[in-house]
Amino acid sequence: MLRIFQQLVFLSVLGVAAVSAQEPRDRSSLEAAEGLWEYTDLITRDGKSLPLTGIFLIREGMFLQQSIFNGEPFAKQGSMAHAGPYWAGGAGLRLRSDQTLSLDPASDTPITSAGALEHDLKVSREGEALTLQFGGGTSTIQTFTLISEAEKTRIYNFSNGSLALADDYFILVIGDEDKAVTGYGTYSRNGELLAMSAIRWAESDGREVKNLRDHRLSATLSDAALTLADGRSFPIISNVPQ
Repeated sequence: MLRIFQQLVFLSVLGVAAVSAQEPRDRSSLEAAEGLWEYTDLITRDGKSLPLTGIFLIREGMFLQQSIFNGEPFAKQGSMAHAGPYWAGGAGLRLRSDQTLSLDPASDTPITSAGALEHDLKVSREGEALTLQFGGGTSTIQTFTLISEAEKTRIYNFSNGSLALADDYFILVIGDEDKAVTGYGTYSRNGELLAMSAIRWAESDGREVKNLRDHRLSATLSDAALTLADGRSFPIISNVPQ
């Protein structure tokens, strides 16, 4: 599984493409991709389907992604999480994943952080179905169905990740080579209190990985920090929109 993660992370990285002549098409691709999306499939460069459960948000100039591969035992399944900016360009949409995290409970290296990587994506949308093909249209294919347009989105940025609240959903991507906390699901908010129902959640302390599904948890979100119920706190350095 770790080898598959590494292929997914590194094969999709391309050099910078010239984009000035493609601006109208690129803008159309960007607008088509924006929204909150649920995974329907991930197909590797060699045509292998890797079923997974996950989410992909593209909104407010930022993207966040989190997923766990399907399979049993669930506790042994690998996960991925990414966050960073996006813009029109290349084959249609460019992403820079400032967080590029792979968690693998079955590996001697339970957490891998590839750092900041840039991706070139070809975008195809038909109604509520979205296809993103990495490598400028030559590599991994990821397919999605629309959850919502995510017009009510707020993103909180930390020193090593982000939290997005998009309509009724949350996506959390925080981590580096030492530890990570990632997940997504639905939430409700009462003042600073977040009541969260995680559809998928994966975290690592650098020694082991914990996978959770359909898990309820709570957190406090103030102007200064996100604090989980167990006391872990992440200072907020900026938010979008301002």
